[in-house]
Parts: sequence; structure tokens; C-alpha cells
Amino acid sequence: MKFSIITLGCKVNLYETEALISHLSQKGWVYVEHDSNETPDVCIVNTCTVTATSDQKSRQMLRQLRRKYPSCILVAMGCYVQTHIQDVENLADILIGTKDKSKICELVEAYIEKKQSIHHVFEIANYTIYDEMKLNYRSTHTRGFVKIQDGCENFCSYCLIPYARGKIKSRLPENVIHEINVLVQSNTKEVIISGINTGTYGQDLGYINLAGLIERIMNETSLWRLRLSSIELMEISDQLLATMKKYKDRIAMHLHIPLQGGSDTVLARMKRKYTTFEYANVIQKIRQMFPDIAITTDCLAGFVGETEEEFKETLNFIQNMEFASMHIFPYSRRKGTVADEMSGHLDGGCIKERARKMIEIATNMKENYQRKFIGQTIDVLVEQKKGDYWMGHTSNYLEIYFQTETEELENTIQICTIQSLKKGKLYGTIKKEESYAYIS
Repeated sequence: MKFSIITLGCKVNLYETEALISHLSQKGWVYVEHDSNETPDVCIVNTCTVTATSDQKSRQMLRQLRRKYPSCILVAMGCYVQTHIQDVENLADILIGTKDKSKICELVEAYIEKKQSIHHVFEIANYTIYDEMKLNYRSTHTRGFVKIQDGCENFCSYCLIPYARGKIKSRLPENVIHEINVLVQSNTKEVIISGINTGTYGQDLGYINLAGLIERIMNETSLWRLRLSSIELMEISDQLLATMKKYKDRIAMHLHIPLQGGSDTVLARMKRKYTTFEYANVIQKIRQMFPDIAITTDCLAGFVGETEEEFKETLNFIQNMEFASMHIFPYSRRKGTVADEMSGHLDGGCIKERARKMIEIATNMKENYQRKFIGQTIDVLVEQKKGDYWMGHTSNYLEIYFQTETEELENTIQICTIQSLKKGKLYGTIKKEESYAYIS
């Protein structure tokens, strides 16, 4: 059985795709790239519903695959299916929500036998146990993603994800440790631990938290570098920061802390659980401990009822924060959310213009952060070759480009001196005599 998987959305989806590739390969299925010349027997789309654009992309991909592979078994799974089953029920042969993704084999066999569409979607709020999926090797990325948590109970007024992913569910620490050790054995240098609300890890287990899990990873694996995915401000504890400080040579100096709004009144309407004052204080504390750390963030443009004054407050606040990088999302109206029922929705042109202004500030801030490191020598985990240049990331997530006559450097660690910033990209030279290219 030949299969392909197309992934839309977040790092958690990427992880689940990797785990499925591993799982299905062990079952004897053969993975083929969806853009290869081979025709798969089964096409799987791991969907996303974080924005209206994500919904549209999910539908478009399903329709595109149906046209391209009319005889294949088409599987739609994930967040969009979980929250919009009526919109997608006629687009695929098998529908799977955010639970039981690893049951694809059985569901495909049932479809082949009965030749009837299958809807395997449950009310996710009824499930409180982590749905275990295992990753045995890397297949599509240099760095390894390891999922440690699922679910979110924040219920921000604009967001559908709590309805798609359900309650907080933490993975057993022993399973996390085992998976990281498996990846390390396959020469993975960096692992990103991720979740839907990563910082809440362990709250449902009652005997461990995120800091405790990191401590165990540091002591029970030989992983070269651990990176945290997005973490909410409220979950950044003194214990977590102390653990990062203790293992600063093995934990990436990068935290992605969603902001979403730079005005207190906007944050209140969003049902975010902090003020701009509280956000700024935590960022200041982090930078006092880690002066060169990259603080990156997400921010919505044009939220419901946002006035000109509130927008100016947001622009001023994000400038003062001096983020290393920002993801700017135009506000997207989502049926079923609290925000959808609010009055004062802005027109699309206004939202687009506000997003443009925010992106302009974000671009300048990113370049200011990049310039700070020109002349410095720093470790780079090399990921791929782009044209004539090798590209990799540093601990603080700087993307570095360099040239060398060495033919194969993927997944190696190079010592690089950063030389220049051109058109938003940092360029450097590697120190061959000091390189530890094949460190394991």
C-alpha cells in the first residue's frame, strides 16, 4: 500500500505526520512524496483550522488531490475535520478527527471491504487521556519534533483550537524520554518539544511539570540541543527559567511567547490572561537572565472592535518589546467562537492595512536583532543546501547561510562567524579547523 501525507498547520501536526509515516511504514506501507511521479493508493491530508485561510487551504488540498488521484482512498483528518465535519464530509472517503489518527490502517481496510465512507469523529471534550503516537525515526526534517501534550482550555475569544483538541492531556514522561533517545540514536541533534499548549504539560498528571520534564530529558538523554515550541506567558515559571539557566548550553536560547494584542482593552476582549504590563515584566526578567535570547511572538491584526487608539497602543508596545521575529496574522472570523458574536468587526481592507504596518515594524525589529550578532562566532546546526549556500539555525534561531567546498554537511554542527546581513539574511564563514562536523 503506497501512501502520501500532506500536512497543514502547526508543529504538532508536523509531529503527528512524522509519527504516522513511522507507524504506517512499520505496517509495511510505502511512503511516497505527494509531488512525486508515483501514484499513491492512499492520500492523507492532516488539516488545520487555526484561521479561515487554513480552512480554505484544507478544502482546496482535498479537492486538488481528488482531481489528481481519482482512484486513491482520500483521508481527511485533524482539526478542520473535528470542527467542520459537515463542510468536509463530501470531500474525502475517510474522516478522522483529532483522536485515533493511528487507526488509519484499520479504517482503510474497513473502507476497502465495505466500500462505504467512514466518519471516525468523536466529541473531543469527552476524552482526557493522551492519544499516544510514537515516532521511531526522522523522515522529513533535520530537526526532530516530539509531541508532549495535547489540548487547550484557555478558550481565547477568537480561537477554535480548544474545540478541536479538547482538554489538556499530557504524555507520560517515560514515553517522551524513550522517543527522544530513539531520535538521538538515529543521529538527531536537536529536538523541539511541542504541544497545543506546551506550558501546561503535567497539570493533568499531577506529579510533574514542564520544568521537571526538561530536567529529566537533560539527565536521561544525550541530546545535543532541546528547543521549546510556543509557550504561553502564564506558563513561564521561575522554575522553568532556572532549569533553562542550569542547562543553557543544551537548551536553545529561544522562546516563542504569543502576544496576540498590544492593548490591554484588546487583550481583555480576546480573553487573554495577562496585561501588557505583565507581559513586559516577564520579558524583562527573561532578558536579564539570558541577554542574547531570541523572543519571538504571534500577534493578531484588526481584532474585533479595535480602535485607532488601540491599534497605536499595539504598534508602540511591539516596538518597545524589540522582538527577534513576529508572526502577524490578520484577524480571521471563526464561526463558533465568542468573538464571532461580538459587534464591531473591521472590514477586510482595514485589517489588511493594519497587518501591513505591523509586518513593517516586525521586519525592522528582526533585522535589528540580526545585526547584533554580526562578527560573532556561533554554533550552527546545518539543515539543508539552498542553491550555492548551506543553511542552518543557531541556538537563538538565527538563520545562517554560508558557502563551503565540502559536499555533505546536512545534520552537522559547524562553527560559523557571522559576516554580513543582506536582504534580511545573515551570511557567514565556517571555521573548518575548529568544526566538529560529525559530532554524535
